[in-house]
Amino acid sequence: MRPLEPLDRVSPLPRLLRSAPAGEVRAEIERVEALLGRGGEPGTGGEPGTGGEPGSGGAPLPGGGEPGTGDAPLPGVALLAAALGFARGALALREGALDAAVLHLDGAAAAFGRQGEVEGRELARCEAALARLRRDGRSACAAAVEELDAIAAAGAPGRRAAVVAGHYRGAAERLLGDAAAAQRTLLSALRRSEPFLDERAQILNSLGTLYVTLGAHGAAEALLEHAAELHRRRGDAVGEAIACGQLGAAALGLGALERARAPLQRQEWLCARLGDAFGRARALTFLSDLALELGRADDALALATSARDVAARAAPPLRTWMAYAARAIGRARRDLGDAGAAAALDEAGEIFRELGHPLGAALAAWDRASAGALAPGELRSGRAPGDWFSAAWALGSLGLPARVAQLLRERLEIDEGVPRAEAETERGAPAPDGETRERALAAAAQTAPHVAVQREVELVYDRPEELAGIAARRAAAHRNLGRLAALTLAPPGLVVAAVAAPRLGARGIALPPERAAAACVADLPGIAVWIWPAATAPAAVARDLAELGAALGEPPRAALALAPAGRVLCPPFAGDAGAELEGVEVGALLALTGALAPGELRLDPRLGWDGDACASVEALGFLVTP
Repeated sequence: MRPLEPLDRVSPLPRLLRSAPAGEVRAEIERVEALLGRGGEPGTGGEPGTGGEPGSGGAPLPGGGEPGTGDAPLPGVALLAAALGFARGALALREGALDAAVLHLDGAAAAFGRQGEVEGRELARCEAALARLRRDGRSACAAAVEELDAIAAAGAPGRRAAVVAGHYRGAAERLLGDAAAAQRTLLSALRRSEPFLDERAQILNSLGTLYVTLGAHGAAEALLEHAAELHRRRGDAVGEAIACGQLGAAALGLGALERARAPLQRQEWLCARLGDAFGRARALTFLSDLALELGRADDALALATSARDVAARAAPPLRTWMAYAARAIGRARRDLGDAGAAAALDEAGEIFRELGHPLGAALAAWDRASAGALAPGELRSGRAPGDWFSAAWALGSLGLPARVAQLLRERLEIDEGVPRAEAETERGAPAPDGETRERALAAAAQTAPHVAVQREVELVYDRPEELAGIAARRAAAHRNLGRLAALTLAPPGLVVAAVAAPRLGARGIALPPERAAAACVADLPGIAVWIWPAATAPAAVARDLAELGAALGEPPRAALALAPAGRVLCPPFAGDAGAELEGVEVGALLALTGALAPGELRLDPRLGWDGDACASVEALGFLVTP
């Protein structure tokens, strides 16, 4: 039994939850609760009857007489009460009232369990796990995955509860940043969702969202257009709003700014009608960013202010969207020449850091650097250099080279209006010539996905596993390209490692993972070259090499040296053999690797690693030799 099924005979609540304004849904819940009187069970979403006196909300329930009285009591009153608790939880989840959602959905799961309704209990548990993921973020992921796996394993893999559990497990994996695992899980759930079109539409939403984050915007558009149509045919305005929001994001990723406007406006209208604070705050924030891209800072400021107000009024407040809205407010004020830009950007950065949100923190740091550089006399004020680089490095490490390209372009445009000597003072290093910087920008900007769009659309339906593998490999390559582009802003000094292992040179194994601090500048059969900023801690270098060893299935051999004047001048263009470097010599390092044993690290004395540093490296299983 599905959780809302007991209500089918007495109320339109299942339909209203998909399509009606929140106030209308709440009024209907209270009407049914009032008709139940005191015949329901406490603890399943509020005491039945608290919405009004029995009989005050409309016609009597089927069965004749009031529930709980002696004449013809309605069968299944306890199940009706459980269904009402689930309805309250679903409404709270829709509105972003996540504490209330967890409370009501947990209560509904317990109530269905007391009645022996296994499917209702399992589906309510799935929704409660989703509410916790939205409320608590990454800290809830491990417990959610454990619970969802238990639900999926409790019966046949093709039953509805197993499909929903798989769907939400994929959401948890995406939240953890494991895009490859999320793709596998969601694709598996999609294959098993054929009998359940409502769940299929929701999974298409999640899979499309994932492809947006991976930059596979063509595949995302195809999936999300399908999802939006399924939701419209079912009258599911909630699901359609989600699909429209991600369709707008996919269009933005393809550079189709005007095409993005209609789905984002549709999402905002639907969410305002539904009382969906999360979706409305998101849509308003995206529309504000779109207005900024189109040069309409005044419109952007009004939209972002509305977004912040909507996010702040939610219970609990939607702090992620408050931060994104504050960022948009700061950017709009910067473009309008308003001195309040810095305060809004600082507010956004502080919230992002508190939330542990690396993308938001990187974007806010970029905007703060931009706003500071544009402020009168800012370059002469003693502001510490490195703001641009740290923001660019964070964006590159997140696999967003297009964002790094935007940052490089903005920095180049600002520096063009500043005397060269002042620009070098602000950088803390000699400024590359204009032609070199233009090449670096062009290389970082080569990741526009337009050419691959049609092929993505074909693969997503015919061979989705192949698309998943391609998207994961492309995300790793984009992350490496973004880091190399960011390093063009770094002060001189690189740690360089020539790494040898038989399996190198195949299937992108040499591309550093998301949490690494390295960038790869060469990948050949049996050999790779990695670089790090000179200030990288020895333990971080060793951790990166240990992760490479885990991916290879054997410990690598590596010779490490310090290149004090080493710099990245330009990341590689498509077809290039590697990045354009200055002050880096790797020939001697490559020769050294042939004499090393597996797991041995040969260190250049100029690295200056002391005994404690070497001990921390050896603790990871390496043999350190001078």
